[in-house]
Parts: sequence; structure tokens; C-alpha cells
Amino acid sequence: MSQGNVEQYEYWEERALDWIDSVEETEIVLAPYGGGAMDRLSLRQGQRVLDVGCGSGSTTFELARRVGDEGRAVGIDIAPAMITAATRLADATQIGSASFFVADAQVESFEAATFDAIFSRFGVMFFADPKAAFSNLRKALRPGGIVAFACWQNVLLNEWMFVPGSAVMSVTGSLPLMPGPGEPGPFSLSDPDFIEALLRDAGFKNVDVTPKAETLALRGDEIESLVTFSQRVGPVREALRTATPDTAELITAAVRSAILARAVDGVVKLSSSAFIVSAR
Repeated sequence: MSQGNVEQYEYWEERALDWIDSVEETEIVLAPYGGGAMDRLSLRQGQRVLDVGCGSGSTTFELARRVGDEGRAVGIDIAPAMITAATRLADATQIGSASFFVADAQVESFEAATFDAIFSRFGVMFFADPKAAFSNLRKALRPGGIVAFACWQNVLLNEWMFVPGSAVMSVTGSLPLMPGPGEPGPFSLSDPDFIEALLRDAGFKNVDVTPKAETLALRGDEIESLVTFSQRVGPVREALRTATPDTAELITAAVRSAILARAVDGVVKLSSSAFIVSAR
């Protein structure tokens, strides 16, 4: 495993419990894009599909539903704690067509031509060597197989993250260091030209990069859910990692105030923008 991927393992294993405990909050922000990418696969009963960066398994279970009992949905994640949670839930719900294992998609020795489709919901932006990762994934696809995934557009088009990040700066005077475009991080695939070139260099064809925008319209408890979720991603999470308890309290209060300041008639509206990408 490269040093970059070791860092990603440590990063996600550290955050795993927070993500596992915030499934409902996560779905508010991510669900529309995951569904859009999943639809691109046009899955049929009996097919085999790989879910890259599956987290605690919610997307893998939906993939399993789409391929049916005769198919197979395999979820992989670099964080063992995520896979432990997903496996436990699969056992409890007796979803037999879903299975999980710990893997780094960049270097995992997948059996060649095993899967009909590969899916990811915001799980492919964190590779140390994205060309190597997508080349490795391509080998796992059967001839004519399809990959589809969702990845974030520029942070300025994602007010759900930008507004909380600005609130951090109002407390600390600066934003914590965040990975830039092309570096492992949430916005590494925010350039559509880069995505297309990357996939073509990795051996894919028929690359389609479609922008998709959503407006989060949050009410009541959903507003507090976004406050909670924002503490687990992006600049707010990075700031809280090193903050003193007093500063952490100020950051959380500032994030809540910044989000509530966007309320009109009790509804907070924030932009959200991603790319839905597919290739064969």
C-alpha cells in the first residue's frame, strides 16, 4: 500500500464511527446523487456489481435489491470498522446477495472480468494514484461492463459545505488545510475535463460526465442534522480535530448560526452540486 493510501486508511478508520452513527444525516445530502449514478448502471437481475467505498453498506444493500437473489453486490471499503458495521447489518437483515470485505481499490487483486458493473457514491475521490486505481477497477469488469459514480463539483457550488466552512473561519480566522484539486480529498474530481482524461487514460470509453444540482430544503430536525453532518466532513471536521473544547463549542455554535441565518419561513435552502459519471 502506498503512503498516500495508508493515510486514507488512517483517515477513514478514525472517522468510521462518526459516519456509522450519522447514516440518516448522510442520506439527506448524498442520496440524490447516489441514486442518479446507480440508475446509470441499468442493473438487471442476476448481475454482479462492486460498490467502491461502501461505508456501512446502505448503497450496497440497494444494489443487492436491484440485482436480486440470483445476483451479487459486493461492498468494499478501506476502513475495517465500516466493513464490520456493514457485515453486521447484512447478517441482521439477512440480505444474502450482499457481501463485504476490506480492500484498497487501488491495489486490490480483483479476479479479472468478475463484475458486470462498478458503482461508487463519493468513494473514488480519495485515491493516491487515481489512474492506477481506475485501471485496476477496469480489469475487474467484464467486457462491456460499466462504471458509474458520483463526485463533488467545486466547493463554491456546494453551500452545504461552504457555509459551515465560512463559519469556521469566523471563529479561527482561517480555514484548516484542505486537499486541492487532484489531491486525495472530496474535490479531487471537481474538474470534468480531468475526469474524462483520467478515465480514458485508465482504458475506459464512452465517458459521460453530467453535472447535477440539488437544492437542500431543510426543515426542523433536518437543519440540526446538517449541523451534525457538517462536523464530520470537510473544513469543519478538520478544524474540530485540533480545536480545544472551548473553541470546538464556538465552532459548532457558529456553524449552527450560519445555517440558521439562511432560513426563510423556517426552511433553510443550500445548494449542492455533483457530477454523475459513467464509462465503459
